[in-house]
Amino acid sequence: MNVRMHTAVLATALVAAITVGIASAAIQGNPASQAAAKSDRLPMLANATQYVTIETRGERVSMLERVALD
Repeated sequence: MNVRMHTAVLATALVAAITVGIASAAIQGNPASQAAAKSDRLPMLANATQYVTIETRGERVSMLERVALD
């Protein structure tokens, strides 16, 4: 009985490892699922309003504020 339990645990671990390997290979092989570059992660604005970023610095603090140009 003890040998059956160990065999079942090892078989389950082996099947899980193979399944994860196949799934990760499928994800890496699909170019559409690749992460975008950092520059592409910025949100796109729907309107054509231009913005300027103002940085306010304090002691060990830096705040950024985006202000619309009218």
